[in-house]
Amino acid sequence: MTMQTTAAKDVLTQSEAEGRAARVSNCHYTLALDIRAGAAAYAGDITMRFDYVGRDDSFLDHRGKTIQSLEINGQTVVPAWNGYRLTLPGSALGTTNVVRIRYENEYDHQGDGFHQFIDPADGQEYLYSNFEPYEAHRLFPCFDQPDVKATYALTVTAPSEWEVIANYGIERTEAADTGRTTRVFKETALISSYLFALVAGPYQAFREEHKGIPIGLFCRKSLAEKLDIDEVFTVTRQGLDFFAEFFDCAYPFDKYDQVFVPEFNSGAMENAGCVTHNEYMVFREPPTDNQRRNRADTILHEMAHMWFGDLVTMRWWNDLWLNESFATYMSFLAMEKATRFTWAWQNFNASIKNWAYRQDQLVTTHPIAGEVGDTDQTFLNFDGITYGKGASVIKQLVAAIGLDSFRHGMRHYFRTHAFGNTTLAQFLASLEAGSGKELQEWSRLWLETSSVNTIAAEWEQDGERLTSLSLTQTAPAEYPTIRPHRLDVGLLREDEAGAFTVTVLPVNISGERADIPEARGLPSPLLVFPNYNDHAYAKVALDAVSVEFVRERLQDVDDPMLRQMLWSSLWNMVRDQQLKSTDFLEMVRTKIPLERNVELVDSVLSQASLALSRYMPDAMREREAHELFEATGVALRAAKGSDELIIWARAHIGAAITPNDLAAVARLADGGDVVAGLTIDQDMRWSIAARFVAFGLDGAAEGIAMELQRDPTDRGQRAKIQSDVSAPDAQVKAAAWQRFMGEGYGSLYLTSAAMGGFNWWRQRELLTPYVDRFFEVIPTVFREKDKEFAGDFFRSLFPSYRVETEIVDRGERLLTEVGGELPTLARMIREANDELSRAIKCRALVGG
Repeated sequence: MTMQTTAAKDVLTQSEAEGRAARVSNCHYTLALDIRAGAAAYAGDITMRFDYVGRDDSFLDHRGKTIQSLEINGQTVVPAWNGYRLTLPGSALGTTNVVRIRYENEYDHQGDGFHQFIDPADGQEYLYSNFEPYEAHRLFPCFDQPDVKATYALTVTAPSEWEVIANYGIERTEAADTGRTTRVFKETALISSYLFALVAGPYQAFREEHKGIPIGLFCRKSLAEKLDIDEVFTVTRQGLDFFAEFFDCAYPFDKYDQVFVPEFNSGAMENAGCVTHNEYMVFREPPTDNQRRNRADTILHEMAHMWFGDLVTMRWWNDLWLNESFATYMSFLAMEKATRFTWAWQNFNASIKNWAYRQDQLVTTHPIAGEVGDTDQTFLNFDGITYGKGASVIKQLVAAIGLDSFRHGMRHYFRTHAFGNTTLAQFLASLEAGSGKELQEWSRLWLETSSVNTIAAEWEQDGERLTSLSLTQTAPAEYPTIRPHRLDVGLLREDEAGAFTVTVLPVNISGERADIPEARGLPSPLLVFPNYNDHAYAKVALDAVSVEFVRERLQDVDDPMLRQMLWSSLWNMVRDQQLKSTDFLEMVRTKIPLERNVELVDSVLSQASLALSRYMPDAMREREAHELFEATGVALRAAKGSDELIIWARAHIGAAITPNDLAAVARLADGGDVVAGLTIDQDMRWSIAARFVAFGLDGAAEGIAMELQRDPTDRGQRAKIQSDVSAPDAQVKAAAWQRFMGEGYGSLYLTSAAMGGFNWWRQRELLTPYVDRFFEVIPTVFREKDKEFAGDFFRSLFPSYRVETEIVDRGERLLTEVGGELPTLARMIREANDELSRAIKCRALVGG
């Protein structure tokens, strides 16, 4: 029997999941898949065994092409299927059940489900799965929720020359028809459906064994020579050792594979025993050490999930934050303790923590822990609060209770809940057992409230000695919670020899003010920093004396972590309209070329780029960009070492937004201008070529054709599409818009690349008609398109280049129109409006 219907709304609510989990248990899946090279679809045959309580109807999640047959306890049943839910009649179910379904599915091309990719470099086909939070039912019918854990017995028939990788290793192989082999995989332990994995294709394999654990790396053949095998294996071994010892719990699965896959929607995914990584971590161009550290972070983040997330899994998506916050904190701890990336916490402040501060100050801020009503709402919480603030709060908690207490608590957690599902209360109970401290009030204040506090120092002196020092804590009026902080106050002074010394005073502040009597009589400081060592999650407001010192002598501070935090404070002052973006850029131009910590240079130059694009009036942008262009050019020619050359070259190209400056970087690319030791890599070349197109400069078309000859890969394909759409031509824009609303460009990655070339601030008049069109069509996009497409459409095509109240007003009217119907769209509008309103205020401070 074949049946096909159209899905209406493929979403699972928390109440539905709770009801199903109360009835379904002891679940086992036996899944056989038939995969043929070059096909548009694949065949599946699944048998599931489970216990059931009650006589009410239940349902399986299944989003596919056709159901060919359905058997329930040996009886053939006509499928009652609406395209995403398959009813299991209560009258056909017993205490123990066997359900068999034969079906056919088409491959996905949006990065979720079971994704198919054809490599333009060699025509090879690659497949992989991606299921979090609610996409496993695109591959096979199942109870698709985290707390109905099951075992999986998988068999795959596929081309013999392919690698086929899943959660567990292959038990045996059998010859199938000509050129194909059947792989029978070992049955898994209990895992959640979103952690099931299947990867297939002619991947290049690299294998080792570490202390009895088979470990593998896989990459498509056309990129394999770029994979840094030695370093990835090294970090993998270091992580496996660190986590097993820290948790006092052996790695819980039978192997550890990592696969670098194309067109991946996220950074990585922690499938049990088979992690999938975005290919951006296969560096096609020489990377900086910071890029390598970011890759180590991702590797260790996903590895931490093997314990926290896979071995012990959240009961429902309410606790997604705990899953991601924990893995984020543990990855940085592992980098510091077990790898060569010992400066990891500096990057934590520069990236993760600043992300959290930004997210927590948006109008859409929310508690770290909260209710998630359905699987669609889960996507609203893959944000800086879930990852960054949660990890910052855990870091702060560890500073308060001690690392040993935290370690004891985690060991208790894994011993108690292995292969089960837990809630926040059970996590806190284990930490209380490990530390002997009551954490309910801490949880209430930190996890169940929103926004961020600001800490400031107030001090007085008599001659050369302090007479008083205190901290004050404030909160936004709309989020007035005052929280406890355990932090260090750093007093920086200069001795007679001209060397800086820092006196550190540990302080606890739980109210609006805390006096520090230990400071009385100490030498007067040049700078007071209330969050020295970065333990606390709080913004720092510098006092007037400290601000003046930073303006004059920031480059003289010899502690790179303190310099990083001071730059972060300056950046927050820009965002809070306490420092003009022009003043910030002047400090960047004069002080960052003197900086030799490349991590800090990289992060501050990124902030400078954002200051130019968002917080600078349009009328002043070209002048300020040119001044930054000149400064980065000088710094580029003075750079020492490959990392400095790469970072300054990227910033130099990024600041080129005038025809003359673009002509200058083009000379760097074509060899007319030479900087010793610098190679303009392909990513830089594409960036230059795309700007030539967008600015309508002579030679743009020839430049794109030449770059495509240099780079005929999928990257080149995307860059070519993006550059084509960047052209300042009404017909080009109209044709691209029609494809966005229609058939697209073949895959979500290609379509998103095209969208990324559409809006350019210099093309304001040309793009004016598309402001109305965007607001007219965006509700339909969110109603009818997959969430990944809808999100990319909004992020790329929302007219954020127009920093003006008219766009904010249009967004507010749209919010009224959609009401509560489209919560994801509503949140994106609110955040975009919030960012626009902030940018308007920052520009007004400058005078534009």
